[in-house]
Amino acid sequence: MAFRPNSRDWSMIKLPKKAAVTYTLGMFIYNDETDNVPVTTTSQNNLLGIVAASYASSATTTDIYMWVPNSVNSTFYADGGSGTLTKAMEGDQFDFAADGLSIAQAASIYDTVTLVKFINASTGIFTLNVLHGKD
Repeated sequence: MAFRPNSRDWSMIKLPKKAAVTYTLGMFIYNDETDNVPVTTTSQNNLLGIVAASYASSATTTDIYMWVPNSVNSTFYADGGSGTLTKAMEGDQFDFAADGLSIAQAASIYDTVTLVKFINASTGIFTLNVLHGKD
């Protein structure tokens, strides 16, 4: 399922993509202080938003469209990753998974997101705990 905005508190913007990187629809992006790249398990700050279309790897830098949250209260749907979400997990904090497309339920080193609404065992509605913002 990847990530997708839930609330109306998101804006569509265009940002440059890094050359030779593949971007998948619904992938979360962060800025590594040089480029806008997919989140990793160790890079969960300077969050920007969710990729709005898939982009193949290319040798050139082009622009990508993405949804950017207007605040940390912006909610989004997310796949619970390899674990099983439960109603009792509402309010728990988690990290992004290594694929940039799901939540790592077994990880809470950075506490990047909070589950605000349980939907089913594999899907929930989350908010961000940290945000870079749209400069």
